[in-house]
Amino acid sequence: MAARRMVLVVDDRIPTPDQDSGSACAFSWLTILSQAGFRVVFLPCDLRDAGRYSQAVRALGVTVPEEGSFASIEEALDRLAPEADIAILSRAPVAQRLFDRLRSVSPRTRIVFNTVDLHHLRMRREAELTGDPDQARAAEDMRVVELGLVERADATVVVSAYERDLLGKLLPRADVHHIPILREVPADGEGVAVRLPAFLSRLVPVPRGRRDIVFVGGFSHAPNGDGIRWFVAEVWPLVLEAGLDRRLLIAGSHMPPGIMGLASRTIATLGHVEDLAGLFAKARVSIAPLRFGAGVKGKVVSSLGRGVPVVATRMAVEGTGLVHGRDVLAVETPAEMAAAIVRLCGDDRLWRHLSRHARRTFLRTHSLEAGRSKIMGLLDGLAARP
Repeated sequence: MAARRMVLVVDDRIPTPDQDSGSACAFSWLTILSQAGFRVVFLPCDLRDAGRYSQAVRALGVTVPEEGSFASIEEALDRLAPEADIAILSRAPVAQRLFDRLRSVSPRTRIVFNTVDLHHLRMRREAELTGDPDQARAAEDMRVVELGLVERADATVVVSAYERDLLGKLLPRADVHHIPILREVPADGEGVAVRLPAFLSRLVPVPRGRRDIVFVGGFSHAPNGDGIRWFVAEVWPLVLEAGLDRRLLIAGSHMPPGIMGLASRTIATLGHVEDLAGLFAKARVSIAPLRFGAGVKGKVVSSLGRGVPVVATRMAVEGTGLVHGRDVLAVETPAEMAAAIVRLCGDDRLWRHLSRHARRTFLRTHSLEAGRSKIMGLLDGLAARP
C-alpha cells in the first residue's frame, strides 16, 4: 500500500529532536513513513529553513520545500494537498488553522489529527494549579477546538492511554488511535547501536560509578520549568538532609535565567545538551517531578531506553502503563520523592530490577520497531476506506 503513496505531514516547524520531545517523536514518525516506502513531504507552518535540522529530515528521504518556495502556508497547502493521499496535521493550532482549507482543496485526502498531547488537558491542569481564570478560559476554548478536530478528522492519534480513554468517553464515534511516543533504540554503553532487541534486553547498565541525579526537559514547555522549580524548593533539601552527597544536573533547551539561577554547590544547570548519552551514562536516577501536563513525557521514555531508573510524580507517568516498583518509582509528595531517590542511590538490587524492566518496556512500547506496525495499521485502514 505504501509504495509511492504520498503522505503530507504538517507541523509548526522543522523538528529539532535534540531539543524537545515533540520534535523527537515527529522525527521518529518521518523515519518510519520514509522507510515504509511512502513519498513523504514535510511542511513546516513557519516555512523556514532550519539548517542542519532541515538537512537531517531530507536525509531520511523526506521532501522539505526550500524556504521561499511559497508565500504562505496556505499557498503551500493549496499546491501540495491535492497530491496527498493522507495528510497528518500535528498539534491543535496547526490543525485548527488548516483543517477546513485542506478539506476544501482536496476532499479525497484522508486527514489524521496528531494531537501530540491534548493541549486543553494540560492547560486546564495548569489553571487549576495556578488559579488563573484567564488560563482556565483559554483551556476551555482549546477544549472546544480539539474536540471539534477529533470529531471531524478521519482519524486522531494520541500518545497516552489516558487520553485515548478520555476521548472514547467524550466522542465514542471518533476513530482514535493510541500510538505512544517513539524513539530510536539508544546505543549501548560503548556507543555502538544494537539492533537486536533480544540481545539489547540483556545489556542492562550497572549502577557502579553512577552518582548523578538528572533532570532533562525543554524549557519552552511550561510543565518542565514549574516541575524543576518545585523539586529544587521542596524535594532537594530533603534529599540533602538525608545525607545523600550527590549532584543534581539540570539539562534542557531554552533554559531561562530563573532556572540557570538555581545553580549551587550541589546543583549544576547545564542548559542545552545536544547528546544525552554522556549525561545518562553517569546518571544514577532520572527524575520527572511534573505537577501538571498531558500526553507522555519524553524525559521518562528517554530514561527507560537507557535503563536509568526513574522517580516520577504520578502525573508524569499517567497513561503510560508503567508500574510502580517494576518499571519506575511513582510518588506523590516531596517526602516520598526524596525517600525514593535516597533508596535508589543505596539499593543496587532495586536499581538493577528497575533498569532491566525499563529497557524491556521501552523496546516493547516505545521503539521504532514497536511503533511501526501501529502506524502502518492506521494508514492501511485509512487507505482501505471507500
